Amino acid sequence: MSESHVLSGLVAKRSELSGLIHHYQSEIDRISGDLRHIDASIKIFSPEFDLRTVRPKEHRKRNIYFKNGECQRLILDILRDSASELTSRAIAESIAKIKRIDPETEIIEQFRRNALGALKKLEKKGLVIRHDSDGMASAWELG
Repeated sequence: MSESHVLSGLVAKRSELSGLIHHYQSEIDRISGDLRHIDASIKIFSPEFDLRTVRPKEHRKRNIYFKNGECQRLILDILRDSASELTSRAIAESIAKIKRIDPETEIIEQFRRNALGALKKLEKKGLVIRHDSDGMASAWELG
């Protein structure tokens, strides 16, 4: 049986994923119980309250590279110091330099996505202006 190493690897992976499902199912059960208790408490204080009107709060994964609002502040500083328009990639490379992080391709791509999201928020606030070029990346400058 020459494929035994493949089979043992697949069995190990299946065991790992099955364990994760069991762990997260237990968490879901615990949180569901907590939610039922909170719902009952709300009904004690306000029996007519419609629980269906409460929208779930979106859960976001915390960014390990930036504190709250730090990315936007860094972008504004970079654009202030720049003599010309910058692409999101150039901004990402500048952020990596400021944060003294080795500009690996994966990290630069993550910073580029973070910068692009922050730039769009800053654009809505009127703080930056986007200059679209034909088929190329957009360039940004202070508004």
